[in-house]
Amino acid sequence: MAAKFERIELLDLSLVDPPREPVRKLIDPEYIRELAESIREIGLQEPVKVRPQDGRYEVVFGHCRYLACRLIQEPKIKAIVKEMSDEEVLTARLVENIQRQDLGPMDVARCFGMMRDKLGMEVKDIAKKTGKSVATAYKYLSLLEIDEEAQKALSLKKVSVDVALALCKIGDEGTRRQHFLWAIENGVTPALAERWVSDYEKTKAGKYYSEGGGPSIPGPGMIPEPIFHTCKGCRGPVESRDVRFLPLCPNCVKELERR
Repeated sequence: MAAKFERIELLDLSLVDPPREPVRKLIDPEYIRELAESIREIGLQEPVKVRPQDGRYEVVFGHCRYLACRLIQEPKIKAIVKEMSDEEVLTARLVENIQRQDLGPMDVARCFGMMRDKLGMEVKDIAKKTGKSVATAYKYLSLLEIDEEAQKALSLKKVSVDVALALCKIGDEGTRRQHFLWAIENGVTPALAERWVSDYEKTKAGKYYSEGGGPSIPGPGMIPEPIFHTCKGCRGPVESRDVRFLPLCPNCVKELERR
């Protein structure tokens, strides 16, 4: 097989297309604006990487740089051009992005998911290819199972990875979504999220209330610090240790959200 050589060219920007499968779902427009101003002042310091596609070019690396150049209507863009197959592009793009320090957890999760689903890679192979542990690979793949609204909250850093993973253990979709909304609105620690899951499991099994009819009392040290939540009934504050969960059907959950 002939070697695929790279070459540097100055391409017409009108002939360059964005990635067909971008790794990043959310790109900060303010970052693109700042990058565009920098390129306007000092030029594009690092070329983008593209591959030829039917007389045009597709961005492989440098999506943000490409968007910044378009924003300031640059006529040309410096690019490294290389023939690459779909599998080579996807593998290189995913591995390169995973190694970036500023990649968000959902972007990493989507990278792992694409390597599993589109490239047919086993979890251990994904871990080896990306330099991550097998446990880390499983951890991020688990994030793909949470609701889209929760994924967006995680991308926007409204909840932490550990809180999201804890709440993923809630099997009922409506209950899980409601707990994510509480976490987003009030902010919770991973320990409290785990307690929510525990309370849900007890309620599901009919074990939440004690034999005397009162609510079960958590042991010492379960809540490291006071955390307040908004009561879904009266909308007043309630301390986390006093929160009680009741089994609700999806319609009742929606009614509470509406109120």
